[in-house]
Amino acid sequence: MYVNFNELPDTSRVWVYQSNREFTAVELEKITEKLKSFVNSWKRHGEDLRSSYRIAYNQFIILAVDESYNNVSGCSID
Repeated sequence: MYVNFNELPDTSRVWVYQSNREFTAVELEKITEKLKSFVNSWKRHGEDLRSSYRIAYNQFIILAVDESYNNVSGCSID
């Protein structure tokens, strides 16, 4: 379940993925679309994960999950 990144608590679990270059405008559009779709459907054992994403400096993808809502584990991390 997508939520605004700023609404996630400071205790959220975070993953940071770095590109070796800045994304182009076209890539940013596609990446944003895919990330929003992914976090909207991200589940743990069939239960929604309260999650979000952010793209920083056109080069870093940051994913975050509010584990106070539902812990992320197992296949949902893979």
